[in-house]
Formats: sequence, structure tokens, C-alpha cells
Amino acid sequence: MSQQAVSRRSGVGTAGPEPPGTNEPCGASCPQMAESLAKDAPPAPPRNRDQELVRFVGRHGVVAMRHAMAELGVGRTAAYRRVAACIEAGLLERLDILCSEPGLLRATRAGLRYAGLGLPLAPASPGAVDHTLRCVSTAQLVGKRYGDDKVLSERELVLAEQIAGKSIASASIGEFHGRERLHRPDLAVFADEGTIAIEVELTPKAPYRLQGLIRAWRHAIGSRLIAEVHYLCAPGLTRKAVERAVYAVKAEKFIAIGEAVAR
Repeated sequence: MSQQAVSRRSGVGTAGPEPPGTNEPCGASCPQMAESLAKDAPPAPPRNRDQELVRFVGRHGVVAMRHAMAELGVGRTAAYRRVAACIEAGLLERLDILCSEPGLLRATRAGLRYAGLGLPLAPASPGAVDHTLRCVSTAQLVGKRYGDDKVLSERELVLAEQIAGKSIASASIGEFHGRERLHRPDLAVFADEGTIAIEVELTPKAPYRLQGLIRAWRHAIGSRLIAEVHYLCAPGLTRKAVERAVYAVKAEKFIAIGEAVAR
């Protein structure tokens, strides 16, 4: 995502001095009592790292080992041990569908239930792996800025909109048999300043189709459903196609175009 994306506003204020005689918090006036309370407080529950890992994989569908390492914040050896334990427990499975990306990870149906996700088993095909992995890399990058809990994958967005019975972060592209047709972004970021839709565009689309999508996103911004739309494109023909579509629809003020991250 470009550096010019939405900047986060800080709501931190400063408090003036307390007037004489104002009651102070006990921690400020009674350090011994505060220390005693801290000792008597129950310990924080241990993190369930296996569940965190399986949930992360399940949310995104298919991930690479490097994504799991980054999510857990551990080195290769520790990550491989935890992944192996989850595979042994039937919560994750390895997918060898690309020679260039051996050992991809996917949550099993049991793993999805274990992680508390109401998501289906993720599809996996060689043709979709590059796009999927780039979306995961983008989500992790965006999550560092806005918080992982603010970023929804397309899988999660589909479920959320099914539950809500309406569009949450998708563009309307017409009707089919009396029902609204929605185009969902690859990622939705629920930032404090508004919802950001992110499209990871790796192959050029037909001009009429791309212009229709850009027009739909412009309408979504105009209706204030979406605050910003970012197209992260592969260089060359794909980016040029998006730039031409944005220009043709006169949506330069609404659509930000950047470079897709590596997978």
C-alpha cells in the first residue's frame, strides 16, 4: 500500500495538573498497595499458539511457511515444530501443488472448527496460488499498520456479509434474478477513518469489465460505504490497464494505484 494511504489520527490528549486536595488514584499515592495488588492479581491465561496459527491459516485459506513464521513471530525451527504438531493433530495439512512453493498450508475442516471459524474448506489450485499468497503478504503488511483485527480476507468478508444480509465492504455490480450482485475486494480494512478496499491485481482484465468495476467502486465511495479503494498491481500491462480504466471512468480522485507486494 502506498505511503499516501489514509494516515491514522491520534486521539491522545494531555491532562492538566490536578487541583489541590483532589483524590489521587491509589496506585499513585500508595505504591506499596499497588505493588501488593499486582502480586495478588491472577496470571494472564497462556496463549494458545496452536489455535492462533490454525485461525490465521483458516482466515486466509492457503499460506506459505514464511507467513506462518511471521504470524507466530518465531524462527524457522520453532515454526516447523508447531506446524508439524498441528498437522499431526489433523488441524492443518500441507499442499504440494506448486514446485516453486512446496509445503503450502491449509486448515482442515477440523482445524476450522477448532479455530472457531465458520468458513468452508479453502479451495486450492495452482493458478490461484500466486494471487492468494500475495493477498496474505499484503494482509500482514497492512495489519502492521492498522492491526490484524481490522483486516478481513475475502473469505471472511463473504461470511460477514452473508450474516449481515447486506454489503459491508463490497461494490454493487447490478442484479441477478432480483438479487444484488456484489464484487468483493481481496481485503477490507476497517480503519478508524473508514473502510479501505484493497484489490490485488496481477493479470489484466478486459477493459469493459475493469471499467465496470471501477465505476462500481466510485459509486461505493460516493455512497460512503467505502472510504478508499487501492489497486495494488503487477507492473506492465496489468497496471496500465487499471490506469486506463480509472482515467476512462474519471475516477482518479477515488482510486489509488500502487505496486503489488511480493508473495
